[in-house]
Amino acid sequence: MDLADPWRDATIRFNMANIVVIEDHPPVLKLLATLCRAEGHEVMAFDNGRAGLDAIREMAPDVALVDRRLGDVDGLDMIREAREASPKTRFVMVSACSETRDIVTAVRRGVCDYVTKPFEPEEIKSAVNRALSEPAEPQPISRQKLVILCPKQAA
Repeated sequence: MDLADPWRDATIRFNMANIVVIEDHPPVLKLLATLCRAEGHEVMAFDNGRAGLDAIREMAPDVALVDRRLGDVDGLDMIREAREASPKTRFVMVSACSETRDIVTAVRRGVCDYVTKPFEPEEIKSAVNRALSEPAEPQPISRQKLVILCPKQAA
């Protein structure tokens, strides 16, 4: 028996998180859930905002990946409700929308990362890892500084 085996198993259990994925586009939902499961996390996937919000209220997951525009609810509004119900859950917004206004609003509502579609698998893995490294109780937004870098316009 290899002595490293018990340590490996302990590491996997230590790194495992409970993640809720809320995305109304089935192929993207499946991809997000698969990426998180491949990292060893327990995942519950929902194709609508109401069911996902109910799950967050009941389970208080470590992380929730939420689409910006869901068919039945607005992702930003859902995050506001979910944060009240589960203040220790960390949120990552996944969106095809990259408008500065949406990103700023998401950060103000407590999103710890914002990933734009289309995305690379590593972007999701990194966003989840950053979310898990954040404090469980986010600091008030008044203490945070938001810097948005925009590419220079061609002259």
